[in-house]
Amino acid sequence: MTTVDLKIINGQVLNVFLQTFEPETLWIAQDRIVFRGDTTAYEALTTYDAAGQFIIPGLIDTHMHVESTTFAPTTLATVLLQHGVTRAFIDPHEIANVAGAAAVQYMLDEAKRTPFNYHVMLPSSVPATAFERTGAKLTASDLRPFYADAVVGGLAEVMDYPAVVNHDADMQQKIADALAAHKPVDGHGAGLTATQLADYRAVGISTDHEATDAASALDRVNLGMHVLVREGTVEQDEVAILPAITATNQQRFSFATDDKTSVDIVENGSIDHSVRVAVAHGMPLTQALTLATLYAAQAHQLMDVGALAAGYQADLFLTTDLTTLSPQAVMVGGAWQSFDDPITPNRFAENLMTVTLQASDLALPLDTGRAHVIDVKPGHIDTTHAILEVPRDAHGRFVANAEFAKITVAERYHDLGNGVGIIRGLGLRHGAVGTTFSNDSHNMVIAGVTDDLMLRAAEELIAMGGGMVVVSDDGTVTSLPLDIGGVMSSASAKTIVTQTKALHTCLAAISDVSFDIFQTLSFMALPVIPSLKITDQGLFDFEKWDFIDINAD
Repeated sequence: MTTVDLKIINGQVLNVFLQTFEPETLWIAQDRIVFRGDTTAYEALTTYDAAGQFIIPGLIDTHMHVESTTFAPTTLATVLLQHGVTRAFIDPHEIANVAGAAAVQYMLDEAKRTPFNYHVMLPSSVPATAFERTGAKLTASDLRPFYADAVVGGLAEVMDYPAVVNHDADMQQKIADALAAHKPVDGHGAGLTATQLADYRAVGISTDHEATDAASALDRVNLGMHVLVREGTVEQDEVAILPAITATNQQRFSFATDDKTSVDIVENGSIDHSVRVAVAHGMPLTQALTLATLYAAQAHQLMDVGALAAGYQADLFLTTDLTTLSPQAVMVGGAWQSFDDPITPNRFAENLMTVTLQASDLALPLDTGRAHVIDVKPGHIDTTHAILEVPRDAHGRFVANAEFAKITVAERYHDLGNGVGIIRGLGLRHGAVGTTFSNDSHNMVIAGVTDDLMLRAAEELIAMGGGMVVVSDDGTVTSLPLDIGGVMSSASAKTIVTQTKALHTCLAAISDVSFDIFQTLSFMALPVIPSLKITDQGLFDFEKWDFIDINAD
């Protein structure tokens, strides 16, 4: 008879291979499950009575950015464990755009300080394109040494499609290095046709999280790709994709959050929320949980994760309620986890704000009243490219109002200047909002109705070293400082959530939209997403893949 560390009795264990709950005993030695069922081959040093609870493999987020939560990695780990999530594949290209290879090392080091299973995907596109100026650049030679670290999970979302199709040497080498290390390569096929997606698949890119409906999801499945079904704070694609998932192709799908805010995760959940959404729209619970566990692990080539069976890692949670999935206990690597003593984050890149902004930088003269306008799509990160009549003053300069706000992106690392444009759909009636969290270069983005309040926002962001601000009509500023590179906070989860809620309370007083303005604003500076965006260098037309003048013919 072999002695093991633990047996869990009287539980309803999820068998992801048959997608059923079964009354079984789990036998665990160190970090592994050695047997599921009744046996006389083992004796356990400790017995845990599940008392009829449901035992589910730890949930897995197949693609996310820690920075989008504004939590530091150690803080986020504790929050996710409280939602039954025990593993996440994270792309640190946000902080990497700020501080380069040192930032990647920081994320790796922080990941190892928590029992949570972080897999750090190496940023493939820093900068994302040549159309925005950023704080750093990462080449294949910069990334290659990181593959020696076991925490590295692969190459993160390849978002520069032209670099792939044009056989850019550095991009080719990045992909080749990942494949040589036997690590997967994630895609970022936003707006790509099936033919263009085939170019991605041909070079070895195996996953993609940019499907937005059933048809685009099936385009990816038909190419042999794995679809990471995204349900974030702004990018909520899950409901539109669910009709594509069948009993035949289900193993090609899993769940991802991509970009989710602190308040959204704390109040609504993470991958547990994705499971609830699937069930609410008709998917059997056991199938949804299998997507969130076994198929999620397989998407990233982890063959010993995501199931409660012999040889699999002992990551699991127990719950009494299959509707809420609220964990009563969580295990990672065979060890029960406590949430009472969160790990204090290490600080990094505390103030990299080298930027000035003055009134003349915000002037926007127009030849006529017709201009190219960024038109926001609520609940989406892509925009409509509109050509509209906009208000002007007696000198021909654009004048913002409740329909059309002014938006600027200022390069914040070397004070290289700013771009100015017009945006519709933010719902700003008064005041201004600003942030240094702006995918992917994280320059300073400010939108407002009056120039003086936009300058007030810039002043506050610079003074506190980056973060998020709301400026009321009287100049009062409400802020969330982000002391880690201007994209994350070293504060506690409770403090961050409280500060974020305060921001949104102030936003409600100056705007009339229900979506998250900060999340939306952060994507307005991302030129690799359709259709019209703005960077520190000006208006960018995704379809033309080039800058355009704001004046319309």
